[in-house]
Amino acid sequence: MTFVTFRLADSMPKKVVRQWHEEIENWLQQNGLDGWSVDQVLQSPSVDASIKRELRFHKARRWHGHLDDCHGDCCLRDTTARDVVAQSLRHFDGERYDLERFVIMPNHVHVLLQIRDGFLLRKQLREVLRFSAREINQRLGRCGSLWQSEPFDHIVRSPEQFEYLQGYINRNPSKARLRESEFTLWTREPVPQPVARRSPP
Repeated sequence: MTFVTFRLADSMPKKVVRQWHEEIENWLQQNGLDGWSVDQVLQSPSVDASIKRELRFHKARRWHGHLDDCHGDCCLRDTTARDVVAQSLRHFDGERYDLERFVIMPNHVHVLLQIRDGFLLRKQLREVLRFSAREINQRLGRCGSLWQSEPFDHIVRSPEQFEYLQGYINRNPSKARLRESEFTLWTREPVPQPVARRSPP
């Protein structure tokens, strides 16, 4: 299972990215790692594994927090645009990958999915982004780049992490204080279990 985030090209203005870098630098200073880069901390055998986990968590939490502030044009507030993204994601569901759930926010998208054997995740994501960009630009009368070129993907490594990410996707709209008209949340319905027939007495 993989957790994927892709975002609109204008979702993180330069000043916000600078602020995010400053927040990471402040965290490093507060944890006695002044002068270290993130890569140096994560690759150093002398840094405790718990510090590395905290750094990864803090780095991701602040990044996603800035995304939830809904910077940029936020064209995915438009129902038509969100419908295009949802249809693009579901087009190859059950064929090239299996969707578990996704949420379409005003300026970014989170997806939990399992890629099927014989298919490459990055290639499938590129197709989704290419098709949805063309359709959204056409329907909304836009031009130019829609998506940030490289989506973020993270392999889910434990049942606990999987459960956390399910909850994260479910809670993302309320965390960003969105109205129901401003997001799309899709979850796969559980497959009903057949009821075993009892033998007659």
